[in-house]
Amino acid sequence: MNLKTINTPPLDVIRKSNKLIEARYRLSVWEQRLILTLLINISKQDEDFKRYRIRVADFASQWQLESDNSLYEKVHEAADSLVGRTLQISDDPTISKTVSWLAYVEYVRGSGVVELEFHNALKPYLLQLKKHYTEYQLGHVVNFKNQYTIRIYELLKMEVFRYKSVGKFSKDFKYEDLRVLLAISKKEYLLFGDFKKRIIAPSVDEISTHTDLEITEVRYGKTGRKVTDITFCVTIRTADELPTLQLEMEEEPPKEQVHPIVERLISLGFAVETASKYKTRYGVKRIERNIAYTLAKQQEGVVKDIPAYLNMAIKEDMGGGWEVVKTKAAEEKTQQQTVSHKREEQAELAHLQKMADMAGVPLETLLPKKGKGGN
Repeated sequence: MNLKTINTPPLDVIRKSNKLIEARYRLSVWEQRLILTLLINISKQDEDFKRYRIRVADFASQWQLESDNSLYEKVHEAADSLVGRTLQISDDPTISKTVSWLAYVEYVRGSGVVELEFHNALKPYLLQLKKHYTEYQLGHVVNFKNQYTIRIYELLKMEVFRYKSVGKFSKDFKYEDLRVLLAISKKEYLLFGDFKKRIIAPSVDEISTHTDLEITEVRYGKTGRKVTDITFCVTIRTADELPTLQLEMEEEPPKEQVHPIVERLISLGFAVETASKYKTRYGVKRIERNIAYTLAKQQEGVVKDIPAYLNMAIKEDMGGGWEVVKTKAAEEKTQQQTVSHKREEQAELAHLQKMADMAGVPLETLLPKKGKGGN
């Protein structure tokens, strides 16, 4: 078994067969993020799927998410639900193939790691792609929040290679066909106005804001009073226009020296952005005492998932009360040692006094002589 730990590659490129893009399926935003995280790690030379190990902290950084308790739960839930997710692919108009997305999923609670592997039935649609495929950069879809935006973006992106020299194109869909592609049941969005508000409008906004495509107009064709056709009018942004667009979502400020407490949080599984944010929000002292508290609890066998537990400890300042108790215990121990030392001194003095009385000499003659200072 090939097992590969996923780290962010230098260039996050997603490649899909057009048949896969036109397949019928529906995934949540979190499920799509896991699938795309796997896709960017497929090489053009790969002949078989590998089993990928994804660190949740890396996943959070890659998708610009805050690494907290809810993130771990959402990734776990998405990984579990993907086991049963299928898609329908039509290579032949008379045949519809139902294929599973994944062949293997493992998520060990507290590990902060999930292992995933694509189903072998998807090999023709993801591996050794030579023609009839579409590719794009992950950076264009990182900021998508609507679950349908990625699907619509990919369906439009398929057309770019035909019209790149022209710089614009239009893509027509039958309304009912688009619903089928997005796996929207007949009981959902019964009113076209709801479909437009919940699916079309947010997708148009996100695609135009974050990607290399700008949807300049959406036309709605009617048969009588009923909308039957949807046309997306799209402008392909040029290379000169892309840097400005990418600057808004990808450019990082000049690198400053990383604070030690930020490095410490990162080493304990926090995403870079979250670590920096926590340093500003909670302060170094609070973070330090909660790190100490979490590691102490780990030694006791209480903590299994350090990032999740430490995140909770910092937010609730669980280490604050623990530090007070610890300080009080240290003070009591010091006081006990002082009292014990005084008792020993008193006992020794009484013993010397008894010896002096028996010898008939002053006590001072038996006391240790103090050294003189100076030269």
